[in-house]
Amino acid sequence: MAWKHDGSRIGIGSLCGSVDVFDVCLKKSRYKGKFEFTYVSLSQVIVKKIDTGQRLVLKSAQGHEISKINIYQDRYLVATTHSTLLLGDLESCKLSELPWRGSGNEKFDFSNPNICMVFNAGELSIVEYGVNEVIGTCRTENMGPNMISARLNYSEQELRGGQPTKIIAYLLDSLTICI
Repeated sequence: MAWKHDGSRIGIGSLCGSVDVFDVCLKKSRYKGKFEFTYVSLSQVIVKKIDTGQRLVLKSAQGHEISKINIYQDRYLVATTHSTLLLGDLESCKLSELPWRGSGNEKFDFSNPNICMVFNAGELSIVEYGVNEVIGTCRTENMGPNMISARLNYSEQELRGGQPTKIIAYLLDSLTICI
């Protein structure tokens, strides 16, 4: 007997020499005709892009049940549990899980391919894909991507042990920029 590494299939061999492979999932569903969601468990979903076969295993590290999944711009994944927010990039296969008590009215901006900007009740949170913590927050009413600038600078020296530079600039009001 052997499980597939993502837990979605099991192969069982018999004494007679036969091998049976079973698809193991709670349910499968399609999203907008472009993606297939395979619920392996309550806290793990395999997201597959149908036309390319590209896959991402969406799993809550805390073991919370995934209640809702959305995909934006055919690339960015947003999923929620009762106490966490999962953000992922299907192209880079990076996934972040954050403690989150949102209002359900969050707005997401994906204009920067390395980060997701989450706007909720007057507060902007910056999340880097693959990092399981908010890298910055600020209070602002200006959510427009042309009014907020985020820069992540990873140089060769920083990748060998130094700290990367992470800077955000945003409008406090119509005349004041905060960095």
